[in-house]
Amino acid sequence: MAESNISWLQEVTESTLTLCVNLNLYPLEALFRVCYAFTDKCYLFLSIEDGPSVVSVRFARKQLECDLAAVAGEFSNDLIDQRVRLDIARSTSPIRELIVAQAFAEADLLDRSASEASYLDDPRGIAK
Repeated sequence: MAESNISWLQEVTESTLTLCVNLNLYPLEALFRVCYAFTDKCYLFLSIEDGPSVVSVRFARKQLECDLAAVAGEFSNDLIDQRVRLDIARSTSPIRELIVAQAFAEADLLDRSASEASYLDDPRGIAK
C-alpha cells in the first residue's frame, strides 16, 4: 500500500501508516484508551505535531496480513466512540454520584455494636 486517497491519513508506507489526531476534537484520555485497545493489532507510536493540539499516531504492523487502512478506519471510529463515552460520563456524573452516595447511605457498612460499646467491655479484644 504505497498510496492512499484517504484524506485523514498523513503517511502510508508498505509497513506503516500515520494519522493525526486533533486533541481539540478528541481528548487525550480518549486517544490513549483507543491506542491501548489497538496494541494487540499493531505497534503504536505517538508524537506531538504542530503544537500541543495535534498528536501523530504511527501504526506499524505486527503481522504481514494486517490491513493498516482498515485498522486506521477502526481506530478513527473508536476515537468517536470513546469521545462520546467520555461526554456521556461527564454529563451523567452528578446522577451517578448521587446514586452511589444513596446506596452507601442506606447500607450501614460499619459494625456499630463494637463502636458504641463501653471501653471497659473491650469488645475488640485490644487488652488481651
